[in-house]
Amino acid sequence: MGALLALSSAVVYGIVDFAGGLLSRRAHHTAVTFLGQLGGLLLACAAALLLPAG
Repeated sequence: MGALLALSSAVVYGIVDFAGGLLSRRAHHTAVTFLGQLGGLLLACAAALLLPAG
């Protein structure tokens, strides 16, 4: 399970890094940063609720 979580984390990090650079060209950098942090928080909360503790 740990390897799957690490792989998914690396994939999501790469996608967000690429998309953040593209979005920063079109929108204000503060809005991109805020929405990225908010999305990460929501994803982390959902993962904490759905995945069992070890």
